[in-house]
Amino acid sequence: MSRRASRSAAVLLALVDAAIVAAAFVLGYFLRFQLLIGVVTPEMAPLRQYLEPLGLVVVVFLVVLRARGLYDAQLPGAWGVEIVERTLGATTLSLVIVLAATFFYRESTYSRSAIIYAWAIASVFLPLPRLLLASRRRRRRRAGLDLEPALVLGVPESIRELVSRLQDRERFGLDVRGIVVPNESASAAPPGLEVLGRASDLAAIVRERGIREVLIACDLGKEDLLRAIAACEALEVEPRIVPAVYDLVVTERDLTDEDGVPFIAIRERRFEGTSLALKRAFDVLSSLVLLVVTLPVLLASIVAIRLGSEGPAFFSQTRVGEGGCLFRMWKLRSMVVDAEAKLASLVDLDSLKEPVFKLERDPRVTRVGAFLRRTSLDELPQLWNVLKGDMSLVGPRPEEEKVASRYDAHQRRRLKAKPGITGLQQVVARGSASLDERVRLDILYMRRRTFLFDLWILARTVRAVLSGRGAR
Repeated sequence: MSRRASRSAAVLLALVDAAIVAAAFVLGYFLRFQLLIGVVTPEMAPLRQYLEPLGLVVVVFLVVLRARGLYDAQLPGAWGVEIVERTLGATTLSLVIVLAATFFYRESTYSRSAIIYAWAIASVFLPLPRLLLASRRRRRRRAGLDLEPALVLGVPESIRELVSRLQDRERFGLDVRGIVVPNESASAAPPGLEVLGRASDLAAIVRERGIREVLIACDLGKEDLLRAIAACEALEVEPRIVPAVYDLVVTERDLTDEDGVPFIAIRERRFEGTSLALKRAFDVLSSLVLLVVTLPVLLASIVAIRLGSEGPAFFSQTRVGEGGCLFRMWKLRSMVVDAEAKLASLVDLDSLKEPVFKLERDPRVTRVGAFLRRTSLDELPQLWNVLKGDMSLVGPRPEEEKVASRYDAHQRRRLKAKPGITGLQQVVARGSASLDERVRLDILYMRRRTFLFDLWILARTVRAVLSGRGAR
């Protein structure tokens, strides 16, 4: 998107926001004084009293929304939940400012309930235009439109994974046209990309190829780095440095500046205190309700399993939980009784390149079990694990002990959170057999998890289960 188009979109979005905020406060007035919802005292207030400060209220909202980056060309988040979270935070901060201002304005008093109604309405409607813009942006990128021509400056051997990830045009919005290598580097490029030249030729390559973004992903010397940045700035091209620790999933909250020295704080256990208590309370209440609601389905499944094959209806297995602690995870049996004994004849764990496997057509799965797996009903007994505290509703999937024992230091990072019945991997890449992708999504969840993020994953899980996508 061009700078002019970005500015036009931001102005249009601000006008829509202004209309939403104004309408929210007017509607809040009518809910309080006309419909008398939540009325404690029946006194009336003239509408004019609420219209007079409305211009200032709108300005407060627009300033806070801008400060939170909600008019930037690149709206936050790949899935929309971050847009909702950031907009909700901005709306709440704006409300606090408006409420604080009412205490200092002595000529009139304002109904707190009317303001709360306005906040609720604005919280629902302010994210909508941004979600529509984000959806439109994804569709256009999927069609190959609005992509920024880019190149990556780096050592080919060390940027293969990064370049591969940047090929996801829908998420990153980049058309990576090739790589530029440091002057002293070899010239072998990752598959599908060509080496456009060396760092000393950067300015000429940018002009020739119509590049708009340069991603610097190598440890250049200070002088070489400054020359690369100067070349980009002279051509009005945005240079962006990709740190070597990008796979640690660095977020805004990790970045600090002390007297001009930038620091990246890696705190993968930041989800603590009140948030952890809220998550646990939600897990307990939800698992209790779901156990009661799904009891008829569970009983019917038990009967079907017993009629369909010999053996018990339940299956338990030792899994690795938070911090490497072991626990017994329960499922409805979907395989033959001696399934674990038959695994050795199907998979040689010692010969696997990475400690993960997923059989496309597992001969051990029973006919009833196939249905249970396709509908995820075999996971119902894990609600008991959630109630006990071994698991959570949302988190990384718990792995078998023999598989987790082969994890390297990077892969063991996924054990820093309590395992869940569902997780980000289940709704974004359900059925993926790539351990790297699983670990990346698990770490992304741990670094960015919020209560709203959990609710979003649960909602997407329902959609994924109903569609049967990726189920085996």
